[in-house]
Amino acid sequence: MKKWIGLSIGFSFAAAFVCMTPAAAQAIGNWASPRNDMQHNGWQKAETIMTKENLSGKFKFLWKIQLGSAPGKDSAAYSEPLLVPRLINAKGFKDFVLWADGQNLYGVDSELGTTLWTKHFDTPPSPCGVSNLSAVAEAPIVINFRARRAAGAPPPRPQPPLRVSERRVGVSAGGGGFGLKGIYVLTSDGSLHEQVVATGADFAPPAKFLPGPTGASSGITLNGTTMFSATHSGCGNSENAVLALDMSSPDYPVAAYKTGSVAPLVAMGPTISDDVAYVVTGSGASSGDVHANSIVALGPDAKVKDWYEAAGALQNVTPAAFTQGDKKLLVAPGKDGSYVLLDTSSLGGADHKTSLASTPSVSEAKEGAIAALATWQDAGATWIAASVPGALNASAKFANSNGDASHGSIVAFKLEDNGGKMSLVPAWSSRDMVNPAPPVIANGMVIALSQGDSSSHAILYVLDAATGKELYSSGDAVKTYAHMAGVSVGDGHAFFVTHDNTLYSFGIGMEH
Repeated sequence: MKKWIGLSIGFSFAAAFVCMTPAAAQAIGNWASPRNDMQHNGWQKAETIMTKENLSGKFKFLWKIQLGSAPGKDSAAYSEPLLVPRLINAKGFKDFVLWADGQNLYGVDSELGTTLWTKHFDTPPSPCGVSNLSAVAEAPIVINFRARRAAGAPPPRPQPPLRVSERRVGVSAGGGGFGLKGIYVLTSDGSLHEQVVATGADFAPPAKFLPGPTGASSGITLNGTTMFSATHSGCGNSENAVLALDMSSPDYPVAAYKTGSVAPLVAMGPTISDDVAYVVTGSGASSGDVHANSIVALGPDAKVKDWYEAAGALQNVTPAAFTQGDKKLLVAPGKDGSYVLLDTSSLGGADHKTSLASTPSVSEAKEGAIAALATWQDAGATWIAASVPGALNASAKFANSNGDASHGSIVAFKLEDNGGKMSLVPAWSSRDMVNPAPPVIANGMVIALSQGDSSSHAILYVLDAATGKELYSSGDAVKTYAHMAGVSVGDGHAFFVTHDNTLYSFGIGMEH
């Protein structure tokens, strides 16, 4: 055990020097949480390798690897690989792909497709069926290379690594000393763990987060030293609630926003913007601070700060937060299959029911479907995309259609601002896709996964972000379907996992 701890500390020293490089500062290939960041906008801003011009003949299937054994049934939890680049372990400099199944966390070499380490959590299976563990990585270290010390000022003194006895989950940014990178994992017994990314080793003893076995299939989101998650009634002994764990205190206090009979529709953890967590709620009776069919804003103390009431059923669609000029905005599900644009300074205005803009109803709710929104900016324009898990409604008229989409599709809207009045203009709809995963954006392209189903295999598509035109298709390269899967993108690669726990990599390979 002492030897293993020594190795992990030694790697932390090396990781410090890697993190101090310009490449690490630019966070090339970093994908710290589902949808890339805590704002859940699904936009890989650092992508430079993959371009529209070099897709043909270069972007292709690279490798696949089976992670553990294939489960007996499909997972009940949304899962998406996480990416942490430019770290070092016993095998040298590595870019890591991290993914968790029901009881294991895997670290995979993103270039070679080989397992670097596996961490097994000896916890009972989820009481809600097969349910992948929730995970989120620490944000990349940001370094100001233009900063200069005052003349004659001594350089800062490096801090020694923390002793094992001093370590605890979330003790400081970077996991403690010398750039040590951590990944947080929530297991089915309600415990929050922190692992060293380079080795998979335990950083500290786990902290109790959720009250009892819950299955925790609702994701986790990190906001500074506050970790958010959600629980649902009917899973073990849990109740409907959004919970916030304060990692800055050694007692790990947990605050709860209990929603009674109203379920929080949270698949990837709450969306975070400026220290506020945004949660979609399901149908039911509103009472006091419990708001049904709403977008609810919560502080780090899990208390309600504001809300927008949709006055109609909301789909399980994860909101995305972004900035437009001097405004902090949120695009979120609206009533009956529409989308709304909200100002985070006053979500629904004085009556809590007024949005900045809304779209027509795009599609009907599909039972069990998980969808998400993406936002990006290109040539001065702001765009919003959504995954639609069903046929488009007749009322949804898009300027550019890329064919019939009877099973599902990706749709895009352009944000227009006319003298302060904003609107979401339907721009394009994609080709047909079976159970489309949430879209991700990179370098003017939309990367979209048609997950397929038990009678059709998954297909990875790359679309032109301005028109929805198909630029690439993986065809028959994937032989089975994906389920509740997301795509992560970085450093010219796209990663996803199929229902049988096989991790796939497509992209532009590195020359060796």
